Amino acid sequence: MEKIKEALKEIANKKRVRILYACETGSRAWGFPSPDSDYDVRFVYMHERDWYLSLSQKKDSIEFMSDDLDITGWDLRKCLTLLKKSNAPLIERFNSPVIYQEEESFRTSFNGLIREYYSPTAVFFHHYALAKKIREELEGRPELKLKSYFYMIRSLLSCKWISQETAVVPMNIGELMENITLEQKDGLNDLIRLKSQVDEKYLHRRTPEMDTWINEWFALAEAAEGKLLVNRADIGSLNYFFIQMLNNHADH
Repeated sequence: MEKIKEALKEIANKKRVRILYACETGSRAWGFPSPDSDYDVRFVYMHERDWYLSLSQKKDSIEFMSDDLDITGWDLRKCLTLLKKSNAPLIERFNSPVIYQEEESFRTSFNGLIREYYSPTAVFFHHYALAKKIREELEGRPELKLKSYFYMIRSLLSCKWISQETAVVPMNIGELMENITLEQKDGLNDLIRLKSQVDEKYLHRRTPEMDTWINEWFALAEAAEGKLLVNRADIGSLNYFFIQMLNNHADH
């Protein structure tokens, strides 16, 4: 925790940015880490107001890699533009169980915008496309990395959630497992415990039971296609929030 906070402080000073929010993503936040899992830190930042008053295209992200730290930041304007499209990775970051840094009230305000711009269809197809891609990569393999398996499962359970619930899809797999059978839940919890004891290169032999669950969840996702809501909110609230943030920053 302290190492991550120091890295964020170094980034803020070096890049001359204000970090508004920083959290953990990836397997450690999703609920199925391995002992050697990296720390996938993601943050939202902003520049001084004058930085935005330019006709030239400027870099809107920051990357920092060191040992087991994988840190990436997105500029506030980039984040708001992505939120208009209901970007799934951005939305889930504000449900992270591990927060390293946040400005007072920023997360609350941004979560309000997420609820306003959340589009079930957009988030559903992000997860559905990812699950299909992984399934194709694993086709015909008798053994698979648990990491890949859980990435696919998490996306399929996200699709299942979105097709049944109106609330924003949770980030942690434990919450996504609320709507599956006790047998499936017990089986996945056994695999989560196993993954917590082996490295990320470990290969697990697939079973007919595992394949049955995957096929069932794919069938549910396919049945939900075309039946989900599309959010068509205009960009007005995002523009207003951005201007407010710039004005508040200038006051400081």
